[in-house]
Amino acid sequence: MAKRYKINNFQGYQKIVSPENSDLKNISLAVVKDSPGRKFDGNTGSEENVFIIMEGVVKFYLEDKFFTELSREDVFQEPPSAVYLPPYSKYSIEFVERGEVCISGCIATGRFRPQLIEKRSIRIRRVGEEMFLRNIIEIVPEDFSAEKLIVGETITDPGNWASYPPHKHDADNPPDETALEELYFFKIRPETGFGSIRIFNDPEDLIFLIKNDEVITIPRGYHPVCVAPKHQLYYLWVMAGNTRKIISFVHPDYRFNNKKF
Repeated sequence: MAKRYKINNFQGYQKIVSPENSDLKNISLAVVKDSPGRKFDGNTGSEENVFIIMEGVVKFYLEDKFFTELSREDVFQEPPSAVYLPPYSKYSIEFVERGEVCISGCIATGRFRPQLIEKRSIRIRRVGEEMFLRNIIEIVPEDFSAEKLIVGETITDPGNWASYPPHKHDADNPPDETALEELYFFKIRPETGFGSIRIFNDPEDLIFLIKNDEVITIPRGYHPVCVAPKHQLYYLWVMAGNTRKIISFVHPDYRFNNKKF
């Protein structure tokens, strides 16, 4: 069943979602927030991880050696840079400015090497029409050297819908659909705004209120989202499954929009 999680405002490392506290079998999500001069030391353990800068400036160290610097004004004004690490990698995040880094993860075997994902290499697509126009930012797409994770971002036009037309990807039925569980990490501009997400499939039909800095898990089902007028919705999306290919199945009632999906 889908669940909602709130990201707290305190400093330091926060584990938000894992297979232990959700219906997701593969995906984990953590957030590190801190002040200038602070440092967080970690290890990927049995997971492959993707580190996405949300805002601020951080220095990233791998095995005690400087690896790169990540910076971003905020999620609405600038595309991200990111780092991919395989399992059992020792890393440190040093905060040059007050900032926030999101860590997505999935159990992996360690087939691939650490990689820097630069802003200039990230693909941005404009999709939809009318009231469901949005930008898709591909951070770790299908053709990236990762084992299970597929990671990206969506930013709606003000007041618009996204993940529309309603679609799902919870059944292994190629070429019509592949099974990928998912989560969304939301931010809203202005922060006082709100939106909603409907997650439905027989026999479940759930609607969640969305506020700033909340996460919704999507183990299965169709999952359109919307945001209040004059507000913009951002979400980081993380997918994982046995097949690293996105084939979505559009709800039969909405297939007149399928060509724009």
